[in-house]
Amino acid sequence: MSYSSKSGSRHNSGAKIQSSKQKKTKTKKTKTDAKYLKEEIAKPTLQETIEKTLANIERLGRQVFALSPFSQYYNDWLVNLRQTVLEFETTPGVRVDETYTKERDQAFLDIQTVLAEQRMQETTLAESEKTLYKINRNIGTIETEYTEKSQMLKNKHNTDIQQLTNQIKTLKEDIEKQKKLKFGVFQFNAKKTATKELEQTQQTLTNTTKQLEETQQNFTTEQNKLHENYSLKKQELSTKIDTLHKEIDQLEIDTSKEARKKTCTHLSNAINEQIKRLPVTNSSN
Repeated sequence: MSYSSKSGSRHNSGAKIQSSKQKKTKTKKTKTDAKYLKEEIAKPTLQETIEKTLANIERLGRQVFALSPFSQYYNDWLVNLRQTVLEFETTPGVRVDETYTKERDQAFLDIQTVLAEQRMQETTLAESEKTLYKINRNIGTIETEYTEKSQMLKNKHNTDIQQLTNQIKTLKEDIEKQKKLKFGVFQFNAKKTATKELEQTQQTLTNTTKQLEETQQNFTTEQNKLHENYSLKKQELSTKIDTLHKEIDQLEIDTSKEARKKTCTHLSNAINEQIKRLPVTNSSN
């Protein structure tokens, strides 16, 4: 019984070792097969590479940047576009010629020039906003000054009118008194003096009345002049504000979109023409 037990134990031990080796071999083979299968699946054909390249270029051509300043997105966009084109050019089976290279380089040169101009324009956005703020502040100052000057002019006018009105009232009262005095005096010299005083008072009344009319006219003239100057200054600043608003609104629109789309179209056409010109071999063969 003891012998049989040992023999059975050795047999079982050998079977376990053999089974373990078979499992390891099978596992290794499975991993190797999976590796080759994975490589085969991951390796795209030339046609798939072309389609992927064109799709990525089209996507980049349709890309819209979210917020201004839009120049913050330019570098990443250019890097993605160059990387997409480079992946196509380095794909096995693809050979690029001089015609394609010139078209590609020109497309990138053109878009870089456009984006550089856009960057310069966007640098003016902050300055335009500062200028807009200053102009709005100036308009506020002009309005305050106009209100103050207008009020001062009215106050002075009211004071002058009141003084002249009082003077006229007093002169009229004096004239009535002098008339009574004139008719009440019988001596020649006294009557002559009273008449002269009455004439002087009447002349003073005439002059004062004329002064009152001139004061009213002058007030209207000065008031109109003040309002005209205020309106001209405000209109000038308002025109500048309208211009700045248009510039700012323009800068807040991604004006590079059409140029970027045009560049991507040129690159897609260059790739398609390159494929037509050269015989290509499927990289999977």
